[in-house]
Amino acid sequence: MNGFENRPVIVGVDRSEASRWAVRWAADEAAGRGLPLQLLHAQEWPTGQPEEEGHHRVIGLRAAGDALLDTARLLAAERHPGLEITTKLAEGRPVRVLREAADEAAQLVLGIRRLTEARSALPIGSKGASLVGHLNCPIALVPEPPEDLSGPGSVVVGVDGSEASRAAIGFAFEEASLVGADVQAVEVRRPTEVGRPGLIEESLVDLSEAMAGWQEKYPDIRVRREVLTGSPAPMLAAVATRARCLVIGSRGLGGFRGLLFGSTGRALVHRCTVPLVIVPNGIQA
Repeated sequence: MNGFENRPVIVGVDRSEASRWAVRWAADEAAGRGLPLQLLHAQEWPTGQPEEEGHHRVIGLRAAGDALLDTARLLAAERHPGLEITTKLAEGRPVRVLREAADEAAQLVLGIRRLTEARSALPIGSKGASLVGHLNCPIALVPEPPEDLSGPGSVVVGVDGSEASRAAIGFAFEEASLVGADVQAVEVRRPTEVGRPGLIEESLVDLSEAMAGWQEKYPDIRVRREVLTGSPAPMLAAVATRARCLVIGSRGLGGFRGLLFGSTGRALVHRCTVPLVIVPNGIQA
């Protein structure tokens, strides 16, 4: 994507199983896009302890962090031999460290736990709102474990006719081109709109117009268009059940029709069984 050619794909690393899946996704993205991979682990050093005790604990934490990063490095290197990989052990609160790292990233990748847990492997809950929608690069949330990523699947993209979804469409086509996948463009209309005459036909025309330029740029990619009615988050998650990933756009504050904030946003994050990629407005493929 324009402006990101020399930036690394950065993945947050922790001790969860979700983090291992995130490393796999990030390594695939970096290798496919010809970018370096950076493995990042953030630690908060102990405070309020006697100096000597605190010093010894910091040494132990650093050693544990280095070992964690080394394990992740081996995982990425085994998946993609020859991939340029660096590691970084950073001091500070994870949200702050990740937000600062995103300023220098082509893509930020985080692991999240599955449906049954409200917590995430990295802070994507209430703290995560300070990341999602406020980053200058795409953020990929990879569930534990996602569907098998070895096959291309389809790249599903949520389209709502806004400027924000244009960036998501561009990312979806680029991703599909990299892995040899189809693009499935989906627009979800609210049930309250169902009775309006010509709604589906109008929406299909809107989808065709939104995709036209990208189909010219990527003529070999097969595109499917679908208009659904219902609640956006569960509908998109259901369509993407066996997809390579689900891509949505973010305007920043407010997000994709509000999906990234509030109860609907949390539902989408925890319902999605495949990587969820959130692309900020203004990013161009």
